[in-house]
Amino acid sequence: MRRDRFIAYLRDQLTATAHPDITSIDTYAVDKGVTDLRITCTDGRVISLHTTRLSPPGGDNFAEPEPIVTK
Repeated sequence: MRRDRFIAYLRDQLTATAHPDITSIDTYAVDKGVTDLRITCTDGRVISLHTTRLSPPGGDNFAEPEPIVTK
């Protein structure tokens, strides 16, 4: 799963939990053109995620669409 799709998936999963301690789930700029999730909790804690990616040994051609694999 590519990074951008994983972040969207993670956001959906966190939102679906409707956890009472999560106030908001926002995005923030990590670097130019790169965003990630920032989770704000009811007690004032802010958790800023920094999601990274790793390509398989043969590499991943980002010029091609992501092959979606399901089982």
